[in-house]
This record gives sequence, structure tokens and C-alpha cells, in this order.
Amino acid sequence: MMRSDTIRLLNLLQLLSEIAIAVGYLLGLIPFMYAWSWSWVVPLVFVNLVFAILTGNGTTLKTVINIALAFLSFIPVLGFIFRIGGIVVSGLNMRDLSKRRNNY
Repeated sequence: MMRSDTIRLLNLLQLLSEIAIAVGYLLGLIPFMYAWSWSWVVPLVFVNLVFAILTGNGTTLKTVINIALAFLSFIPVLGFIFRIGGIVVSGLNMRDLSKRRNNY
């Protein structure tokens, strides 16, 4: 079992990366900007999956969904819908992580 301060640090890092992912999705709503922002969105969704699994903080399913949304965001025209979905999922994860921040 991990120490509570380690879990708290990993949750904070996951929260910060969720913010970066949401910003990437938001920038991706600008035409052709997703071609640039994907360079940090795609790696960060996988990093978040590792954080979610290590901490067991209840965000694993939403993080897996966010991985799928990150790749579906590459679809021309329809990608906008998936980017908006990604923003929503990242927002839900940020909410959950913010609530849990003080519990450890």
C-alpha cells in the first residue's frame, strides 16, 4: 500500500494533467489546432491511466473513455464532438480528483 502523501502527490499530478488535457481539447476546437495539441493530449491520457490505476482513485473508467475520445478526435469533422466529450470527461475527472484531494 502506498503512503498517503504519495497518493496525494499522484492525485495532484493527475489533476494537473487533466487540466492540460482539457486545454488541449479546447484548443482542438480551433480548426487545425488539434494537429498541434494532440502531441500532449494523447501521451497525457495514458499517463493519467497509470495514475488512476496506481492510486485507485475511481477515475480509471473515465480515463479509459478519455483515451478513446483522444483517438476519435482525429476523425475529420466528427472529431469536434469527441473533443467536446473529452472536455466533459476531463472536467468530471477534475471534479472527482478535487474532491478526493483532501481525503488522503
